[in-house]
Amino acid sequence: MTEPNEPPRSVPEEIAFARQQRQQANEFSQNVWELVRARRIRGEKFRREHPVGPYTLDFVCLDLKLAIEIDGKDHFTEQGKQHDERRDAYLRALGFEVIRINGFRVTQDRLGVRNEIEQAIRHRREQQA
Repeated sequence: MTEPNEPPRSVPEEIAFARQQRQQANEFSQNVWELVRARRIRGEKFRREHPVGPYTLDFVCLDLKLAIEIDGKDHFTEQGKQHDERRDAYLRALGFEVIRINGFRVTQDRLGVRNEIEQAIRHRREQQA
């Protein structure tokens, strides 16, 4: 595992896993991808299923170090919560901000999700200024 103070690395296995995840994306991820792809939110470029260290991020803007994670049912188990806490701590140590969005919210409140992402982008820009 990469230590928090080392730069993120990509290895062939992580890239292959990310490709597989993109091909098998669920409805929630597809909906968020439609929101953020092609610089649709505030002109920022997002990647999906992008490896950072030992983890594959659902969506990430590398310029802003902003990660968006879409949480499905597995994230609400005790094991899932612990995994997410370790993952988020690792990413924060690398300077990333992580926002977590409940997957069902993506289909029920698309505008609210878009607004939350826009607010996170503004916040990251302000921090970098």
